[in-house]
Amino acid sequence: MSQSFRPALADQRAADSSAPNILLLLLAGALVVGPAVGFAQRYPLLAHARELTDIGKLAHYAPLEFAGYVGGLGLMFAGYVWGLWLCRRIPARRAVPLVFAVGVVAALAMAWMYPVNAIDLFIYAVRSRIFTAHGANPLAVPPNAFPRDPLMRFASAEWSDDVSPYGPLWTLVAAPTTAFVGRDLPRALLALKALAVVAALAGGWIAARIAAADDPERAARAALVYLWNPLVLWEGIGNGHNDVVMMACALLALLAWARRRDVWVIPLLVVAAAIKYVALALLPLAAVALWRRAPAAAGDDGALPFGRSAAWRARLRLALASALLSAAVLVVAFAPFYDIGAARASVEAQGDIALTSPAAVAIGMLYERVAPETARLWVRAASLGLFGVGLAVALVVVWRRPAAFPRAAFETMFLLLLAATWNFRPWYLIWLVALAACLPVGWPTARAIVWSAGGLAGYALFIWGWEWTKWPWPTVQLVGVLLMTGPVVLVTLGEGARLLVGRRSLTP
Repeated sequence: MSQSFRPALADQRAADSSAPNILLLLLAGALVVGPAVGFAQRYPLLAHARELTDIGKLAHYAPLEFAGYVGGLGLMFAGYVWGLWLCRRIPARRAVPLVFAVGVVAALAMAWMYPVNAIDLFIYAVRSRIFTAHGANPLAVPPNAFPRDPLMRFASAEWSDDVSPYGPLWTLVAAPTTAFVGRDLPRALLALKALAVVAALAGGWIAARIAAADDPERAARAALVYLWNPLVLWEGIGNGHNDVVMMACALLALLAWARRRDVWVIPLLVVAAAIKYVALALLPLAAVALWRRAPAAAGDDGALPFGRSAAWRARLRLALASALLSAAVLVVAFAPFYDIGAARASVEAQGDIALTSPAAVAIGMLYERVAPETARLWVRAASLGLFGVGLAVALVVVWRRPAAFPRAAFETMFLLLLAATWNFRPWYLIWLVALAACLPVGWPTARAIVWSAGGLAGYALFIWGWEWTKWPWPTVQLVGVLLMTGPVVLVTLGEGARLLVGRRSLTP
């Protein structure tokens, strides 16, 4: 056989062998899309766009609706995990278009679902209107300052006297959603949903590019880990949380790292932090990784034409450029108010809330033994201390091996969510899923998937279970925290045990 025909024949054989798996991947995608469409039809956004309600009220706490919620999400997770397994058996160039097609359809379907587990989407619109219609700073002025504005009531009585807890840049990002629609709340909600869809799809594309920089065959799996994740679809698009916007920027920083565009890494993380402050946790890791890798951009210290002095010049140039770009981001983010004090005050106010987290459970248990303020002080010291130790370890790892930065970012965010997040919300897991998507499929992916399932399972307890059992809140909170975090803790312990066994087997 002629040599020129052999590559073509090999490609044809690969196509023939992957065809059945492509059909199966389509079926897996249908398991994700089908329930998404069903949820959007059962809880339509436009039909309830002028009322504040939730899934419990819309479902009348009925057992059949409970079965629909659990069964629908169960099917989505089955399709998600199955699709991830199938992607290993299909060439990336054939799997990527299908993964994105399913992701687009699922995202568009969830965009029409009412935000049944949180009213944040309404509050985004309210606070955006504070800025666009009243010219006030949402970080400093609460909704109840404008009682004559009919949209202000959609902040709810609970949040009407609270200022925005988000970064100043989010005010500018969300502004167009109300600037062009005025008091038309349904259109404002749809605009915010469109922003969430674009941000989520961009995040999937960026994750694919990050993975492809290391191994082109990982691109489809990376996109699928993020775009097909039921929690990302439910919370990021269905409930419209701005975490997908923040993580799109954080993923851009990781893409800059993967492609060695080092000067953009920290400024892009600053953009993410200016939307939601949690991204600040990744800045120390990025700074250490960049500082250590900077000389390698021109060669190792010994290979640099001017020795160690050139290595220091490379580091200082990178630090100066990153600082200037980051300063420019902050100048834009704080425009037009430049009220840093208001931003600090809003962060401090959020730091006092403890809810549905291991820290909140610990505080509740200590209330019976010590004064409330003492309990909060002890738990705060313990949680921040544990996170500080974990961050220090991650910094040492990155100092020794800068290439470990993406994995260290995942582990840091994992520890932040588990130990140092007082007011835990399931949509915060979008951060973890996005970072897991950038890594090879393995234990981090398993932890992200298991915790996503646990986070969504928590709603079944907090909505239906609480209504049916009439348990007191401390009991519901304890069971809910165990339901949400117990499985991922077990998986993490299993990962640690496997690592220990592996090291012992290598010991002579």
